[in-house]
Amino acid sequence: MYIFKSTIQLLLISSLLLISACNDNSNTDANAVKPSVPAKTIAPAKNEQATKILYITSVGWFHDYQQQIKTISNSINQYMNADIDVIIGDIERLKTTDFSNGYDLLIYNFCHAAQRDEALVQSLISPVTEKGVPLIALHCAMHSFQFDSQWAEFLGLHTLRHEKQRNITVEKVGQHALTNALPDSWDLTSDELYITLSKNKNTVSLLESYGVETKQNHTQAWLYKSGQGNIIGTTLGHNESTLKNANFQRFLANSIQYLRGLELTISANPSFTSSVNLLSKGVVYPDQQEKKCVIHNMFAIGGEKVKSCVASQCTENSILAQCTAQCQQDNPWPVPESLREACQSNELTAPN
Repeated sequence: MYIFKSTIQLLLISSLLLISACNDNSNTDANAVKPSVPAKTIAPAKNEQATKILYITSVGWFHDYQQQIKTISNSINQYMNADIDVIIGDIERLKTTDFSNGYDLLIYNFCHAAQRDEALVQSLISPVTEKGVPLIALHCAMHSFQFDSQWAEFLGLHTLRHEKQRNITVEKVGQHALTNALPDSWDLTSDELYITLSKNKNTVSLLESYGVETKQNHTQAWLYKSGQGNIIGTTLGHNESTLKNANFQRFLANSIQYLRGLELTISANPSFTSSVNLLSKGVVYPDQQEKKCVIHNMFAIGGEKVKSCVASQCTENSILAQCTAQCQQDNPWPVPESLREACQSNELTAPN
């Protein structure tokens, strides 16, 4: 009985973190995909026309997305001309408008782990797969929509959890035009190493890091042809120190150039210019107390629902893991935005 209870406790802890078992089906064959976009490397030069980018993010409960708008746009500006429009939240806009129309490239930098809005998922997928708009997916975009299998399939890589924050060494995988000019390896100060569960057959790994906890390498950046469009994803970028790392900044900007079929600049150049236009008006970012309340109650409410389901339905040890997974599937956690008003009015609070 003690072993059975301990097993339940371990599974419930996993459910609180939305963790799945790690099953790495890696395929790092750099010849598996042949993207149609060319890539050349040149000395710094001012591109004649700015790339029109739509950057989609949210207010952020686990990340400082307000600061990241500035940091990422500044990173891009060092290597190319870009006009960057920003959507912050605006779920209805994303679901009801052709938001990608007129843009050369999309950037997704949001974290919607508990979100189960199928219409939102499809609206984010279709500009890439159906219209061929290239996409850069950053960090927690990969941990978003965890209960919708088409999201991981769309991105070309499946991951649900990360190791503890620590210093990470990033290494290049094979030879690729996009990364040839980067160092073979470089160090990042305190980032989250996302654990690769599986990769699609034609996913091309570009960067990887060794996981101290899992004792194996995990893909940190990749290239994938998703329907009609090309995607470059990177799980790096939790902390500001990573976003300000010179090698990461160059990789990000060169990824945009690569997907656009532009020549890759080999070093930063102050002559480049960028504009940033916030399409979402009147956005109010949460303060630290509000974040604390929302996050605490999201885990508490979601965890209790799953715990109750497991206690009442998962009585056979032999199927405990499968039963717990089903309880997670059947009991949606509240998304952070749904708890915000209650935290603001003190209907919900968090322990001091």
